[in-house]
Amino acid sequence: MRQFIIAAAIALGLVAVWAVILPLTAQPAPAQATSPAMSKAMFLCRGASGIDRTCAAALAKALVLDAADPAPSRASDRICPVEQQMLTSLDRRG
Repeated sequence: MRQFIIAAAIALGLVAVWAVILPLTAQPAPAQATSPAMSKAMFLCRGASGIDRTCAAALAKALVLDAADPAPSRASDRICPVEQQMLTSLDRRG
């Protein structure tokens, strides 16, 4: 009898968790989250190969295209001084 009560309690718990999670998954995604670029990227990532090179490139492109604020924002108030040696090493690379 004790095993039956434990099994019933676990079943009720699972049903309660399912009842809480179901409405969260049934809500439609907001309009800004479903862009054409992201839809294409997710379609490419749906295959059996998982996240391959094509999928990663499409996701990166979708994230760049979906960037809503093109203006940069400051991360901190600290300013890093630029030295002449750093600038010359960048010129050599380019």
